[in-house]
Order: sequence, then C-alpha cells, then structure tokens
Amino acid sequence: MHRDRKNIIASGIPASPGIAIAKGFFLDRSLPSFVKSYVSREEVEIEVEKFLGAVDRSRIQLSEIQESLIEKNGEHYQILGVHISMLEDSMLIDATIKMIRDYFFRAEWALDKVLKDLVENFHRMEDPYLKQRGDDIKQIAHRIFENLAGRRVDSILEVGEDVVVIAHDLSPADTAQMVGRSVKGFATDMGSRTSHTAIVARSLRIPAVVGLGNVTSYFAYDEVYIIDGYEGIVIISPDESLISDYTKKLDRMERKRKALVKFSKLPSVTRDGRKLKVMANIEMPHEAEQALALGADGIGLYRTEFIYLNRRDMPLEDEQFMIYRGVVEKFQKGEVTIRTLDLGGDKFVSHVDLAEEMNPAMGLRAIRFCLKEKEIFKTQLRAILRASAYGNVRIMFPMVSCVWEIEEAKKVVSEAKRELSRDGHPFDEEVKIGIMVEVPSAAIISDILAGMVDFFSIGTNDLIQYCLAIDRVNESVTYLYDPLHPAIIRMIRFIVEAAHGAGIKAAMCGEMAGDHMFLPVLIGLELDELSMNPDSIPLAKTIIRKSDFGYAREFLEEIKSCASGRDISDMLRGKFEDLYPEEIVEKF
Repeated sequence: MHRDRKNIIASGIPASPGIAIAKGFFLDRSLPSFVKSYVSREEVEIEVEKFLGAVDRSRIQLSEIQESLIEKNGEHYQILGVHISMLEDSMLIDATIKMIRDYFFRAEWALDKVLKDLVENFHRMEDPYLKQRGDDIKQIAHRIFENLAGRRVDSILEVGEDVVVIAHDLSPADTAQMVGRSVKGFATDMGSRTSHTAIVARSLRIPAVVGLGNVTSYFAYDEVYIIDGYEGIVIISPDESLISDYTKKLDRMERKRKALVKFSKLPSVTRDGRKLKVMANIEMPHEAEQALALGADGIGLYRTEFIYLNRRDMPLEDEQFMIYRGVVEKFQKGEVTIRTLDLGGDKFVSHVDLAEEMNPAMGLRAIRFCLKEKEIFKTQLRAILRASAYGNVRIMFPMVSCVWEIEEAKKVVSEAKRELSRDGHPFDEEVKIGIMVEVPSAAIISDILAGMVDFFSIGTNDLIQYCLAIDRVNESVTYLYDPLHPAIIRMIRFIVEAAHGAGIKAAMCGEMAGDHMFLPVLIGLELDELSMNPDSIPLAKTIIRKSDFGYAREFLEEIKSCASGRDISDMLRGKFEDLYPEEIVEKF
C-alpha cells in the first residue's frame, strides 16, 4: 500500500469483477483475544451449558438469515446451510466441550484454543479451496464468541445509503444480507478467490477485492472508496479526477459486459472454421444455471468434494444422485463431466480415519484414496451412473499416474454397473470415462493412457506445479510458477498429440484455460475443449470467434524456439494486443 497525494491505493486479490464508488461502511469482524482462564470443577457443566447456549443462539441467528432469503435453493442458502451444519461439527463443538471438561478451561479460552489448532490445520493444506474452509470456521467462531459475551453481532442490515463495506473479513451471512441492500462493493483484509465470501460476491455480481492485508487500518468515516474488482485494487479517498475517470470506466465496462453476454451463446468457432468448445468449471450445483446463462457448451469440470465436507457422515447414494441429476438435467445439449472424489491426504473428511502424512499433496489422495476406500468410491460411481440416465454424463478420475490406476478404477465402474443392472436402476451403458492429466508421469505415458480412456482433461494447476517443482502456495517461489514455460508448452502439445493419435478429445480445465491472454497459444495447441470459471466464458468465446486457427498454429511454431516463458510471454502479449485490442482489459 502506498500514498500518492490524496489517493491511497491498496492492492489485493480481484475476487469479483466490477467497479464500485461509494462511502465506506466499517464492519468489525476481527476475532477477540483471550487470556488463559479456568473454572472450578463444580462450574464445569455450567460452563459447558453456557457454551452450548451460545452455539444455539448462533444457530438460530444463522437460520433466521437463511430463511429470510427469497431464493431457497440458491448459493447463499446452501452456503449458510453449510455454516449452520458446522455448528454441529465435532472438530469445533465437541472438541471445545472436551477441552472445558478435561482442563477446566473457560468456554472462550477453550474455543479459542480449538479454533487456532483447526485453522492452522486447514491453512497447512495445499488446496486453496480447502485452505479457505479454515476461514469459514473462524467466521462461525466469531459469532459464537459474540454470543458468549452477550454482545450484539453488527449487521449489514444497518446500512442505509449506498456504501462499500470495509471489513477484516466477511462471512456468508454478511454477504447474504447484502442482497437487495445498498451495498455496492466490498473490500477485506482477508480472503481469496476461493473463499465462500468471494464465491457469493461473484454470484451477486458485487465488485470485491479481498486479501488486502490491512485495508481496515486506513478506514475513516465519510471517506469515499473505489473498489476495482478488475484490477484488484482499492482507492481510499480518491480525488475528483480519479472519481471521474472510474465513473467513465464503469460505464464502458458495463456496456462491454452486456455486449459480450448478448452473444455468448453463439458457437465458439474460429474464423477459419475450427470449433473449440468452451465449458464451465463448477463446484456447487446452482452454478450450473449461471454457466448456462453465460453460454457454457457444457460442464468440463464438476468438482464434487463440496458434498463430502463439513458434515458428520458420508453422503448417501440417493443424496448424491439427486444433486448430480439436477446439474445434468440443466445441460441437456452439453456434456457434464463429473470428477470423482479428489479427497484424502491434506483434503480430509472428519469421518474417515487416515494416518497423517509427511507430504499429503503427493500422498493418499484423489484416485489413490478412492481405490483404497472402494465402498466410498463405488457409492459415488453408482450415483453418477444413475444420473447418466438423465443426460450426457462423463466420469473423470483425478491425479492418475499409471496404467494400474485406470484398470482398477474401471473395474469398480464395472462392478457399479453390474449392481445397478441387478437393482433395476437405468444408466448410460456407454458413459464416457476420462482422466485428468495433471501428473508428469501421466503426461509422459499419455500415448499409452490414451488407448484406455475416452478423453483427457489437462489439469494445469497441478501439472505445472509438479513439472516445475513449484509449491504454488509458497510465496518465496511463486514467481517460478509459469504456465508458458517451454517445458509446459511442450508437455501439453505431447498430451494433445497423444490424445488425437488415439482418436480421443483433449480438454483443459485448469486456471490456464480461463486466462484470456493464453488463448492464442491454446488454440494453436489444438485443444478440443477449454473449461473455465463461468464468468470468463463470454470473453473467451468472443476471442475464439475473432481468431484464426491457421495463424495460431504458425504462432505456436514461432515460439518453439523460445528458451524461456518470459520470451513467450513477450511475444504473446504483442500478438494479443495486435489481434484483440478491444478485448484487453483497459486501465482507463
């Protein structure tokens, strides 16, 4: 953060695109601090009752907010449901009660100690989505702390005039209360693009910047803020000139977005006739509706972990079937690619007892976990297969590294099919089976694996990480995380050629697919499908329609001789500016 005369600029993570200009409204969501304190042996059960009373009050408050929502099956409703269920989580609630009873701690200190351990465990996880679940627990705990203290929890319902909310962090309950109110945007110290708060902000189309570090320390009443959700910056106390510039930019971007969405359902075909499907990555069922509205040709990656997390028991087959069927029925004209469980290792579920691992990212996770826990795996496969009777379903296995894993996984699919036939459940006998190619070993033997499956989907996030030996959440080495590294480009090319050589499709579903700047390279690499965040689809389809496949292939030949990702990036930026000047996100 730095000062430039009157304007103070803070840089963070662009969580939800758009621009908001309004006075700031401060919402205090920081956690209190406590000193170690005890109760007498005789007071222990009274303390437990006090704690359970605060939990009950928290549950009632969240339920009231949830029931006040107009859309009962929407994103807010479901996320709040998850938060309510977390008030029954043994990791938080039972562990705190045990701490009170075992050590005679006061409830506040016991909860604080359990919370810190839990958050630390979640934050050690590699997966950004799961890492953020630690913040969900902090938000739940904040409400319990306030109720333990008998304090009123500050509410966005108090907002009257147009404002942008400034907070250390926001819970889904806070963002749910923004619906229909005068909140034009928000900025937080904490958070990431995968936090529930960010997900809800995008669904509400509220501009948001998160992960600003200390934006709250600059807060002052009656000051104007500019939230730039495109660039990921917040301008505190902007001068009149800057406000005028951003007001004009806001108008231009809104006109541009509407124009892109207007044509987003047109096919994405290059000017010389090559069709490239643009599909959506989704995590929660209701995102399918948004993907459809934004022109998705199908679902290229449906992550299913959400169904298994933050609950005491494993989801039953019927429950999963209904969830998958709901998504499949929305996409009658497109394929829905359901990725089987990517749990295990650092992505734990509380009801599965697994040993702690030294290096969980490379441990018992994804397809390895499923092949160890075959009943959990088969239950999910039965649910997916049953959903296949209602549309065009594809099954995709994550983190495959060798032939044996595909053979074993297909055996479980065959068992599930036999059982469903025996039980009289209809399903698609010809359901397609594919794998995520995200481990270097799978990429190197992709010519062998291609003969065993119906499609590939390249998971660039892990493939780049493992190929370049870069921990992408380690700030000391993230500068080396380079999707344009020549090794990555060559590896993707090899995977696509292996797929096409075997007559199967090659898709990409990692972050690289959703970055518009990479599209000229991805078109030249002859990928068949790109799957991305739904919001990225309208612009991606526009760029593809303005592209020339022949030219993209020539460009790919040009960059073959480049020795570094930086060289490729420089060439790519120049080409992009020449070919798509109107599609570059403007500064002003």
